[in-house]
Amino acid sequence: MKRRALLGLFLALPLARGQACVPTPALTEGPYYLRDVPEREDLREGLPGVLLRLRLRVQDRACRPLVGVRVDLWHTDALGRYSGVNAPGTFCRGFRRADAQGEVAFLTLFPGWYPSRTPHLHLRVEAGTRVFATQLFFPEEVQRRVYALPPYRERGMPRVGN
Repeated sequence: MKRRALLGLFLALPLARGQACVPTPALTEGPYYLRDVPEREDLREGLPGVLLRLRLRVQDRACRPLVGVRVDLWHTDALGRYSGVNAPGTFCRGFRRADAQGEVAFLTLFPGWYPSRTPHLHLRVEAGTRVFATQLFFPEEVQRRVYALPPYRERGMPRVGN
């Protein structure tokens, strides 16, 4: 199986039909959320890295889709830099509005790492005045495969594991 296909399969599993509705745990938003980012699906801005397609379904506790809510995604580039913080621009940042099924899709890059954290993605869902934040993490076997490829391999494996 090609690496891109492997990552696509791994991230599509949460949307498989027939799964029970299980609440996602809330996790810290972190210090690097920026509100003034583009509404867009493709967050790559031409940067190198392993393609990551992410589809999410946003639901309430009764498993009903949350239509029209704002879903922000942000993470580091392949070298572990956050746009708007360690580097100028808005790469690897954006938001989408959930569709009639409560779904959003993003096209981005597998994140790099920085010394104090395991690789992760930040998500923030805003519904009116209510805000929910969480983070997504990757199995270490997936990290090993990705970080053996350019441009990730120049930095080696993350210092912090799951």
